[in-house]
Amino acid sequence: MSPRSPHLKFKNYNMGSCQTKEKSSRASERVVEGLKSKVRVLQGEINEMMCMRERESQVYERELMVLALRQAEWRRERKRLKDELRRLGRVVEEKEERLRCMEGCCVLEEQARRDETLEKWKQLYFAIKVELDDLISRTHQEERLMCWKTDEEEMVMKELQAKEERIELLQAKLASMEDQEFKREREVDILRQSLRIMSHKKRGTKPGKRSIQEF
Repeated sequence: MSPRSPHLKFKNYNMGSCQTKEKSSRASERVVEGLKSKVRVLQGEINEMMCMRERESQVYERELMVLALRQAEWRRERKRLKDELRRLGRVVEEKEERLRCMEGCCVLEEQARRDETLEKWKQLYFAIKVELDDLISRTHQEERLMCWKTDEEEMVMKELQAKEERIELLQAKLASMEDQEFKREREVDILRQSLRIMSHKKRGTKPGKRSIQEF
């Protein structure tokens, strides 16, 4: 058996080396492709997270804007209720002053009616004051919160609407009470004039000498 030539051995060595390099190159390409695929997946996840964060940021900014608008609305409502309370307080003071000026000018029944009217005014004033204090207290508590829920916002709006309806009802009652007081004052004036006329008749004086305006 003849030995192999050196040239044949070298040729076989080169072929084996090329095959090894090709296998190594294909393996490297697969690793690179795998890494690229992972990078693409990670990049997609990062993009999705960034989009989610941006949406959350937009939602948060909208919530802050809604909160600022509602706080401004509550401040206006609180100012309006305070002004209404001051106005009603002045009305009560005026009514009390008028009632004090009329003391001693009417019979006991009329005095009892005035006392009842005054008590109603006081009850109305204190009822509005209690409602205003309660609304201010709840408003301060709500302003310290940063996150709002839809149910809570609807409840606050319903409460504000109920307060407005309550104010309108109280204003209607106020107008009715003023009308009743005006009618009672007219009745008292008529009663005074009748008593004056009867007194003059008893004394024998003529009705035309003195003007009815002094009564």
